Order: sequence, then C-alpha cells, then structure tokens
Amino acid sequence: MAEADKAREYLAKGRYREAGELLDQMLISSKDDDELWYLRGVVSLKLKSYDAANESFERALSIRRKAEYFRTQGMAFLEMFEIEDAIHAFESASKLEPRDAVSRFFLGVCFMMMDDPRSADHLREAIALDPKRTKSLLSNFYSVMFGKDKRISEAQKKMMMDKIGAIA
Repeated sequence: MAEADKAREYLAKGRYREAGELLDQMLISSKDDDELWYLRGVVSLKLKSYDAANESFERALSIRRKAEYFRTQGMAFLEMFEIEDAIHAFESASKLEPRDAVSRFFLGVCFMMMDDPRSADHLREAIALDPKRTKSLLSNFYSVMFGKDKRISEAQKKMMMDKIGAIA
C-alpha cells in the first residue's frame, strides 16, 4: 500500500494537511481499512481537531481493536483533559498488551492528574516493565504536557513534579 506509506511519510515530515488529504482520498475506496482510519486520526490529532481524531480512532477500533489505536486515542483524550476517557483508552490498551509500559505510564499520569493514589502503582509498574523508556517519558512529560500550559497553576505544576520525582 504505497499510498499509506506516502501518508506516513507526510506525517513524519509534519505535512499533516497533505497526509489528511491523501488519507481522505484513500478512505473513499477503503472504508474498512483500520490502519487508514488510525492514520487519519493521528493526522487530526496533530492538527488539534480532536473530535475528528476521536471519530477516526473509533472507526479504526470498530474494525480492529489494537493497543496502538487505544494508546493514541488516550493521548487525544489526555490533550483535551478528558481524563476519564483517557483512562478507559489506556486501560483498554493495557488489556490488549499487558506488558506495555507506555500505557501504564499514561495511566499513572491520568491518575496523578486526578490526585488518585493508584498513580504511583501504575508508574512503578511502567518502570518495572521498561525502565529506560519510562524514565524517558518521565523526563519529557512535564515540559511537553504542562510546562507552558497556563490553565494549570504553578502550585499544581509543582505538585505534579514532586510526585514524579518521588516515583522516579
């Protein structure tokens, strides 16, 4: 499927609109291709079109349930601060791939945002499953997700960093 590879190439280069246009054309004749719907969801997520992203992920998941699809859908929910939906997506990914440190990490993040003590358990489990990957995620987490977000108070940011530091 050379066109899907071209869409992936556009995504990798940050050419999201071109990737979206190509995927839209492909989906006209391949409505039952879960990977195309997934890629369309990724494009929409990159363009911050969250409703379209979620719709595309749901279409992909209705065709084939894959942990990767749930993880990325969870990321979309997390970006929208729809934490309970994100938890559900990451839990679904974890059920499909129980040894997935990334889903465990983001479950920990979601529970941390809810000030739920289950956060530490998920983060420790992620570290146990893949210490290098989890520590990399931890080191990037704060700056990517919250460092510049004005919706979160400095006190909340400090609390999150303190919790991350205590676990890592």
